[in-house]
Amino acid sequence: MKKLIILLTVLLVVGVSCKSFLAVDEKNPNQASSVPAYLVLPAALNATAYNVNQPDNWTFVYMWYGLQSVSGGYSQPTALTQYKPINGSYQGIWSGAYINLQNYDYIYKNAPGTANKSYRAIAQIMKAYIYQYLVDTYGNIPYTEALQTDAGILKPAYDNQKTIYEDLVIQLDSAMKLIDKPGDAAEVGAYDIVYGGDMSLWWKFANTIKLRMLMNQSDMTGRSAYITAALATTFHTTADYLGEGEGAWNNPGYAQSAGMMNPYWENFYKLDGSNQADGLQYYVAGQDACDFLTTSNDPRKLRVFKASSGTTITGNYFGALSISATCSTLGPGLLQAYNQSAPLMTEWESLFLQAEAVARGFITGDDQALYNKAVSLSIIHDGGALGIQANADTYLAQPIANVYYDPATTLAAKIKTIITQKWIASEGLTVYPTWTDFRRTGYPNFLHYTQDAARLNDTPPVRLLYPQTEINVNNENVLKQGTINLFTSKIFWQNR
Repeated sequence: MKKLIILLTVLLVVGVSCKSFLAVDEKNPNQASSVPAYLVLPAALNATAYNVNQPDNWTFVYMWYGLQSVSGGYSQPTALTQYKPINGSYQGIWSGAYINLQNYDYIYKNAPGTANKSYRAIAQIMKAYIYQYLVDTYGNIPYTEALQTDAGILKPAYDNQKTIYEDLVIQLDSAMKLIDKPGDAAEVGAYDIVYGGDMSLWWKFANTIKLRMLMNQSDMTGRSAYITAALATTFHTTADYLGEGEGAWNNPGYAQSAGMMNPYWENFYKLDGSNQADGLQYYVAGQDACDFLTTSNDPRKLRVFKASSGTTITGNYFGALSISATCSTLGPGLLQAYNQSAPLMTEWESLFLQAEAVARGFITGDDQALYNKAVSLSIIHDGGALGIQANADTYLAQPIANVYYDPATTLAAKIKTIITQKWIASEGLTVYPTWTDFRRTGYPNFLHYTQDAARLNDTPPVRLLYPQTEINVNNENVLKQGTINLFTSKIFWQNR
């Protein structure tokens, strides 16, 4: 409870409101100029966890990629079913990220000296984490001139997305150099609501973010030499990335009170355990996910979704004219408790990344073992009577495509299996990498996407449009990015 009180105090003093939608170049009028960095840190981390776990921020990913759909009792959102997101769609991704970046920047600038280097390292790592998903969503963004309102830069110029990515790798290397492995929890301690001040785990988290950025570029023509060189600047065996029990999970001390519960949970349940309006009644199972869980005899099946009847799970194809009125709702494996931790990165995402990197020959290790461990940890996390290692072993031993990992098969088949399992394991958890994985690999390749006959394209948009809030205050620099097309203005790493 002490952690929670500290956190809420900072939210009020520093103005890091999770639901604030200010523009990047607006000055936060509530920001104090002398708040200690250690008080800002838990609020900043909690805001990040909110931004990446609040399902309303990522509805388009859940719907477009077969994980969830809309109940038959609601009109389907035509902006999504017809692939017509506008500049006003999902503005919270942009504004929430830049407000969050301001606070990490504050920590970095106000934690001087050797005694505070862990604070600076964490702030630098988290800035890279946020900038990465901004690039993955929008392409070119304000970077070099961003966060410079104190210097009078109110209309920041945009930087090239590939250049930003390359600089973020350098920034992560710099942050890792600030950390003395194995690290010491004494400096940051309880103010770190992710790792409790264990800087060795922050080092691994930084290295794993770096690996994720490099794997995003792995299908680009002529990029292998760059990836190999970037990996060589830090250790690159599987022991140097997040492993079992080392995922980045945020928990400020979630309490059973309005506004203080896990953000994913609170989107669906009130503090008394009753349903939020338009929560579980609106979001239902995606038929593609139901089909995959059922045909592969997945032990997560009745933990990811509740049965529609007996042991059957039923969903909708997003945008379909015929919509089932008895769809499965989200299950107890996803919605476990009001105080469940909120992931910044799960350990199984890290293990899937490592398996991919090994399969591609960028790091050394056993790709099959890494893949099997990733799937197993997802199964165990979703819990229930079937969430045990023995059932994971049985599941993985099945000679079923996208379940059994054959170390002797082709690289393309390996990547397909890894990304498909990573897709189903992302349900209800930091889902935005699923969008990136599809755009760069084309997997899973059995999705139905939207069934709306009025759709603008056969596959989903490759990016979002710049938000209207940014156009309103920084239009000149937005216009310099040229005409943005939802289907052809690809993020630089998309090589398909």
